[in-house]
Amino acid sequence: MRNTMNISVSFLVLVMGFSLVACGNSSPSAQPPANNTEEQTPAPGQQPEESAVIEAEGILTGWADPHTVEIRVKEEPMSFQVGEEVQKSLDDIDDEDSVQFKYVEKAIEGDTTTKQLVLTEIIKVESEEDSSGSNAGGNVTSNRPKTSELEVTVEGMTEKRPVTLAQDKGYSLYVFEPMVYDADDHELTMKIDPDYEVEIEKLPSDYNLNELKVDARKELSETGKVKQLSKKELSNGPMKDAALFMMAQNNKKTEYFIVKELDGNGFAFHIHAPVGEPSEGFLPMAYASLNSIINE
Repeated sequence: MRNTMNISVSFLVLVMGFSLVACGNSSPSAQPPANNTEEQTPAPGQQPEESAVIEAEGILTGWADPHTVEIRVKEEPMSFQVGEEVQKSLDDIDDEDSVQFKYVEKAIEGDTTTKQLVLTEIIKVESEEDSSGSNAGGNVTSNRPKTSELEVTVEGMTEKRPVTLAQDKGYSLYVFEPMVYDADDHELTMKIDPDYEVEIEKLPSDYNLNELKVDARKELSETGKVKQLSKKELSNGPMKDAALFMMAQNNKKTEYFIVKELDGNGFAFHIHAPVGEPSEGFLPMAYASLNSIINE
């Protein structure tokens, strides 16, 4: 009886063993699903932390640091990281130029809310004036040298300083390094303080000097008592050939209205000179730049 029981138990164990082996040799479809909770490596170009390419337009403000550039988009400043390849594209773009650009948003490791903006492409937007040779800081079409030197007297010292050619519609002029010329607004300003400003107006061929004088007196009287300088008073100064030189001042600023013939055309200059540290060099450099105007 005991032998029969031992045989039965042995047989049962053998049958169960075969069953386990058979289960172990089942097809892949019968296997339990793989564990999908492990981090998978994203396919190239489909990184989850990088957005699709975004296109935009704005005004180049300038460099914040060697790897970051700032662009105003709808009057809001935005900062973008710049790689070596894109840096080359920025070599021919000046501050305050209009630009079209592309960028991506990248997540910052460990920060789920902040996105890093990375510039991928940028080009300058040429206006109609640019294409007709009226660009102030880019592709100058004038036959004049792009760089030169102008003589200027500042604080009693006369010296030659480097200048860069700027071009507007119908004329060009040279600009000193501390200043910048905006061809869209026809304005020459100090980089450090744009309140130091010269508005340039090219006059029509039939302009009336007396009418300009009346308008200037009305405009300048808002600043203070208006004074018109005589030819004798102007004879030793940088604007000795001015057809009209009027000014008014108060304790905050001095305003000038000057009419002068340059290269056969009449120009009116509205000069705004606040009282401040840059005022010493502003007027001498402004006069030298204005005297460099020629028709193009």
